[in-house]
Amino acid sequence: MKIFEKGLSGLVTVSIPILISGIAIMFLLSPFFLSLEYRRPNFPVDSYGFSTEERLDFGNQTRRYLISKASLDDLRVLKFDSGDPIYIERELSHLEDVKLVLQGMLRFFYGATAVFLLGGSYARVRDWNAEFLRAITRGGRLTAGILAVMLFFTLVSFQSLFTNFHLLFFEGDSWLFYYSDSLIRLFPVRFWQDIFLVFGLITLAGGAVLGWYLPARSKSMLIKEDV
Repeated sequence: MKIFEKGLSGLVTVSIPILISGIAIMFLLSPFFLSLEYRRPNFPVDSYGFSTEERLDFGNQTRRYLISKASLDDLRVLKFDSGDPIYIERELSHLEDVKLVLQGMLRFFYGATAVFLLGGSYARVRDWNAEFLRAITRGGRLTAGILAVMLFFTLVSFQSLFTNFHLLFFEGDSWLFYYSDSLIRLFPVRFWQDIFLVFGLITLAGGAVLGWYLPARSKSMLIKEDV
């Protein structure tokens, strides 16, 4: 039983960064974030002609493709007034790759959720609450540490972080496009800077809450009960 509990404690700790990251990703994939981003006063305009409303329309249809069972055909039907497709095949191929990466990340999120729920259930029936809380605390601090480094590189050298991220998940130069391509016009570099920054802040805050606030709060409640 000791080996099982140590293993479960380690898995719960590792699950925390994945859980918090998954929650942040879900927020960033929401229509609320997209609308908030496009409507910011200092968000760069599209010099090639997309209006804010067109960006919202095409951006939301692209977002729905990424999080649903929609196929590339659902994006191929998007057209300019001239009848030309919004996305060329190279852009569609990249979006397909993005969807695969995202689905993989979500599978990790669902797995981490299952581990966390298993740990919580075991803690309830086996009087394992103290170790479960310690595992959560360690996971929160691990998350905060990882994200502090990520935020540092986002603020200091975003281009390097952005490039290395794509080199890690995508092959060759499949993720590079012209400024005139719709993917760049809809999702310019500033959009991705904000994505990384908001992701980092949400995840860092979640790690801080679980890593420091939660144990302090629990300790305070125990002291009150003893009094």
